[in-house]
Amino acid sequence: MKPELKNLFKFQSNKKSKQAIIDLGSNSIRMLIYDNFKISPIPVFNEKAVCKLGKNLDKSKKLNPDGIKSSLKVLNRFKEILDISDVQDLEIIATAAFREATDASEFLREIEKTFNKKPLVLSGEEEARTSANGVMVGFDEVDGLVADLGGGSLELARVSNNQIFETTSLPLGVLRLENNPIIKKRNLGKYVRKLLRDEKWLSKKKFKNIYLVGGTWRSLFKYHLFKEKHPLHILHQYKLSKDAAVKYLNRISKFNKSSLKSMEYITKSRTPYLPFSSIILNEIIEVASPSKVICSISGLREGHMNTIINQGMSEDEIFKLKTDGISFKKGDYGKSFEKYFNFISPLFEDNEYFNRRLLTLACILSKMDWGLGAFQKAELVFMEVLNTPLLKLEHRDRVKVATASFWRHCGLKYNPNYQFLSLLNNNEILSSKQVGSALRLAESLTSMSSLLLDEFKIYKRNKTIFLKIPKNHSDIVSKQVTKRLKNLAKEMNVDSNVIYS
Repeated sequence: MKPELKNLFKFQSNKKSKQAIIDLGSNSIRMLIYDNFKISPIPVFNEKAVCKLGKNLDKSKKLNPDGIKSSLKVLNRFKEILDISDVQDLEIIATAAFREATDASEFLREIEKTFNKKPLVLSGEEEARTSANGVMVGFDEVDGLVADLGGGSLELARVSNNQIFETTSLPLGVLRLENNPIIKKRNLGKYVRKLLRDEKWLSKKKFKNIYLVGGTWRSLFKYHLFKEKHPLHILHQYKLSKDAAVKYLNRISKFNKSSLKSMEYITKSRTPYLPFSSIILNEIIEVASPSKVICSISGLREGHMNTIINQGMSEDEIFKLKTDGISFKKGDYGKSFEKYFNFISPLFEDNEYFNRRLLTLACILSKMDWGLGAFQKAELVFMEVLNTPLLKLEHRDRVKVATASFWRHCGLKYNPNYQFLSLLNNNEILSSKQVGSALRLAESLTSMSSLLLDEFKIYKRNKTIFLKIPKNHSDIVSKQVTKRLKNLAKEMNVDSNVIYS
């Protein structure tokens, strides 16, 4: 059987039903459906409804009756969607409001009856750990304080070298604060400071980063991203320095109702909470003293799904599964990207600006062809790679892989949008050009079949790049191949030579 057919059969036979998770929060209810969480933790369906189940919970000790009514309507809709979506693996989790409400068990039984699945009510510590686990789904290395702000509570977890240590859960949800008649914006800072001071481990540690989880903080950072005209409109891994964050938070915390109503880019249901969330975050920054404050779109839900689905798998195994899955979705059933990687990787073994993982992704993601002209193709590939659904790619790395993919499809005399290049330094741009040139050369050598790349070798010795070709394939070295080899050598500031063996 041909390798392409073997790989196709393998993926089709191992394909499982879609996975879904319903998150029963104090302020909102959300359902996410994943095509295959192992391949990508980006949902194919993501819907939220603001039901405010935890409204006035501190006073009544019960779930909000109006919230229950609206929640049941939303959950019935979710059930209908699940029934037609080939979803068999369903998870349901519940947080602060369901921990505290005296009548929560009755509503939970109703939910269990609807979905034939018992909801899991997380303790405060479990919620903190699960959110931290979710942040690790979205970052290569997590080092600092994970802070998850929800409607009913604030969860904090210390993570170092991708290991979770101290955790806590505090009664600081934005919905809880909005409905508290005693705590106002003017005295919120003092109230938060006292709660944080009681967590002794917080003051004893200094944190490299703060990772923000939760819809209100996402909205807060989204507003900053657009107002500052950040070229990459991707919220995940968007980061601010400590000083920039404090300056921004001080400004937002002073917004009045009129200012909040005029805010662009933000869902109107989120805007009332932005001043509260700014004050809370400012107090956390004061205690944690991080270098960076970073936004994460992966948190509680992703952490729970990761625990269920990827349990026992190493990071390398997960990465390989993701790359194989992406190549399959791009139509590369024979995993030809591996041949491209094996061919060009000897040139980049010591390149600190383009590591092996980025090189692998460049080999996979740049392999697209719409049958368009070279420059049109390059632009389309660039934008698709830039927005590829891989959470662990930080913004600079996205631009590196996207620019390398751009230069795979057109000459180096062209450039992608300069606003994206502004995120890279000169060495990173040069490395991306080199990778793009190497892929462009490999493309010209595979006009008949990518299988031939197994027989070709390219390597650098001293100040020369050598392309080694078997004599029986000497005709493959066309004018185009020679030109592209010289272009690659020029970018690497070396000479080039073809050897026939």
